[in-house]
Amino acid sequence: MQLWADLHTHTVNSDGRGTIRENVEAAVQAGLKAVAITDHGPRGVGIGVKNLSVYRESGLEAARLEEELPVRVLVGAEANVTGTDGSLDIPAEVVDGLDLLVAGLHPFVRPDHGAEALSWLVPNQVARVSSFVRERLRAGNTKAMAEAVRKYPVDIVSHPNLMLAVDLDELARVCSRYDTAMEINTGHHYNKDDVARAAIRHGALISVNSDAHTPSGVGALSTGGALLQRMNVPPNQVINTRGDFPVGKFRRV
Repeated sequence: MQLWADLHTHTVNSDGRGTIRENVEAAVQAGLKAVAITDHGPRGVGIGVKNLSVYRESGLEAARLEEELPVRVLVGAEANVTGTDGSLDIPAEVVDGLDLLVAGLHPFVRPDHGAEALSWLVPNQVARVSSFVRERLRAGNTKAMAEAVRKYPVDIVSHPNLMLAVDLDELARVCSRYDTAMEINTGHHYNKDDVARAAIRHGALISVNSDAHTPSGVGALSTGGALLQRMNVPPNQVINTRGDFPVGKFRRV
């Protein structure tokens, strides 16, 4: 299964090592039709953008690069879910100016309320090394991610079930209802088969992305494509298969 876009990459504006130009040039070398720059939201501890103006500035640079290079350059964000009510660290007025919105659960974020830190985020850090705690927190994590999908125009849920456990079936049901894709993330090692199975069962869209933090990782999607072929995922269920879902689908402005 061929994939025409990598819709989740990071640059030096958050925790990546390459510039926007370097990621875009890597996408051209990989033969992609489109690449998305999706730097972390500002509340990611040690990984987030310094301020929200980064997204506007990235959009201006993307427009210049599109005139120079044969690839569509989308500017989005990987927003952090900051509360069990589904709050994100990207305000609506910034989301409206993005080409796409990726959102996900991360263990080290600054929550909206101190109570969330004590009752949700800190326990989730413990859960990374304790399967017992991980299972106890699954319901809260699922609610947080599902509420984000309900409240915001989330195009892609990043790496579901990677760092914070969720009920994949419940999340897939919500994603299916709101036309949100569940990500198969080729940049991390975790059980991606279960993500694909849940999406297939409930008819949720899928997106295969690299989550590249270096230019050399941009477009490294082959393992995800092989997974989809092995599991017989229909091409029309994958938003970045070649020939499906024209790139303009993501343009909000």
